[in-house]
Amino acid sequence: MMGLTVTIGSLLFSQSVWAADYSKLTIPVIKYRGGDYRPRPEAVRSLMAQLARRTSIEVNREPIEIKLTDPELYRYPFIYLAGSAGFEPFSPPELRTLRHYLGYGGFLLIDDNSSKIHSEFDASVRNLISKLFPKIPLQKISRDHSIFRSFYLINRAAGRVLLNPFLEGISIKGRTVLAYSTNDLGGAWAKNKLGHWNYDIVAGSSTQRQASIRLGVNIVMYSLTLDYKKDMVHLPIILERLRRYHSK
Repeated sequence: MMGLTVTIGSLLFSQSVWAADYSKLTIPVIKYRGGDYRPRPEAVRSLMAQLARRTSIEVNREPIEIKLTDPELYRYPFIYLAGSAGFEPFSPPELRTLRHYLGYGGFLLIDDNSSKIHSEFDASVRNLISKLFPKIPLQKISRDHSIFRSFYLINRAAGRVLLNPFLEGISIKGRTVLAYSTNDLGGAWAKNKLGHWNYDIVAGSSTQRQASIRLGVNIVMYSLTLDYKKDMVHLPIILERLRRYHSK
């Protein structure tokens, strides 16, 4: 059994992980048909580096790519879907798998990297979400949501561009399972192996980039701790829940 330690603010929490394979956080990039699923190739690696530096989460910095039909999906509590162009609709089996994954403890961050209002990617995302949760509308995430205070205190959404001052999300039984950013978070995170930022901040400054990094850290921390003031459930228990569902 491997140990996992997570820092929330000034508090330290530790639980054992039920399998050594899950001792480090890995964030898979979701592969889909059509469009471009890796418009910011360094985004996830850069975010993981920031998580390792700013928190005590143990991370696997190398990103992996995964299809929703891959049975390995249930090994990961957090998945990332990015793009800059329209993509093909997900199949009914893909929708069913993703719905079950989110319902049993998984979390999905969707990131529009197009830097355009009402982009083709945005249209595809909204179509996806309407089919994924036809009875639950995508809504703005309020500023008092735990996402904005799970590690850093943040009062608005950020990104490489500021098309919208908010995130949108889907919540099920009080738990937000999906967050959607239209502000190109990945573009703000991405740094090359020489340590240089890959993309300039649009109409902003280094403060905007730091706010984007902090928001990324907060989203990950929220996904691992849920409502951190009420429920300290995090990575080991979420993974166990996903494993039990997948083994049915």
